[in-house]
Amino acid sequence: MLLKTDNNKKFDITNMIKKHLCPHDRYIRSVMSNTDIAGDFFKNYLPDNISKAIDFTSFEAQKDSFIDDKLKLQVADLLYSVKFHGEPGYLYLLLEHASTPDKLLPYRMLKYTIAIMDQHIKKTKGSKLPFVYPLILYTGEKSYTYSTDLFDLFEKEKEFARSVFLKPYHLIDLTKVPDETLRDLYWFGAAALTAKHIHTDILPIFQTVLELIRRVEKEANFDYLYPTLAYVVEAGEIKDRAQFEETIQSTLSETNEEKKIMTLAEIWMKEGFEKGKEKGIEKGIEKGIEKGKKEERFAIAKNLLTNGMDRKTVAVATGLTLDELEKIFS
Repeated sequence: MLLKTDNNKKFDITNMIKKHLCPHDRYIRSVMSNTDIAGDFFKNYLPDNISKAIDFTSFEAQKDSFIDDKLKLQVADLLYSVKFHGEPGYLYLLLEHASTPDKLLPYRMLKYTIAIMDQHIKKTKGSKLPFVYPLILYTGEKSYTYSTDLFDLFEKEKEFARSVFLKPYHLIDLTKVPDETLRDLYWFGAAALTAKHIHTDILPIFQTVLELIRRVEKEANFDYLYPTLAYVVEAGEIKDRAQFEETIQSTLSETNEEKKIMTLAEIWMKEGFEKGKEKGIEKGIEKGIEKGKKEERFAIAKNLLTNGMDRKTVAVATGLTLDELEKIFS
């Protein structure tokens, strides 16, 4: 069939339809929209245990689509709501018309199934997952030769993947792990104790944390202290700040690492500056200055500048002049 356009060019509408619309999709979608036909299909091809669990009187076609734009010309997806053992669920029919079988089809089916579950949760605003049973109707020119088992895609790791994939997640609940056990974790112990006690008063356990950090930093090229202190100051419960500072000073003084001892003053200053954004910058900066020592101002200023704070703000925060700040990186 040929049509004439405004510029008198001939336009083959038949070729356009063949190119952009899949006749297989149109036909199957048309007939399978009839619930009697679709029901007959499922009753004959579902496994017995699945078919027996279904209440086919609740069988209903859904309009939702879960196929992305890149796949629209290759597949037609049909979704039906149905009750399994009296509970809401779905039968998902993927119509595969690709001329060449797709080895990754099991993975695609997994993604589509998850998408259906995700859409169901959004609609119901609940937390109960629906049961989704996917089927594939393949109508390619050649017989389908690839495995439909997702785990075959893991190849040599197939059996290992089968033993762990989609199994209950391994969850480590630190609230149930004794402190004595966490102390014995040579590298992770300090972080574990900090994370466990961050929501309560951290002070009773913090000397132990610092001792573990000191032990690790003697062997590792890693700054364990600064992120730990910053985390505790930002998110922790510190009921006695004076005692908190004293604990840090007494525990770390043995290392003779002045830079590490100085870190706390630096963190106090940063915290004061952040709070100052809400309650008045001047007041916040003033609070930060009170925590820093005069002899440490240059070191603090250097760190603040390195972390992106502008020079005017650093000058106000540390009491240094702009000329003095200029000399830091000269």
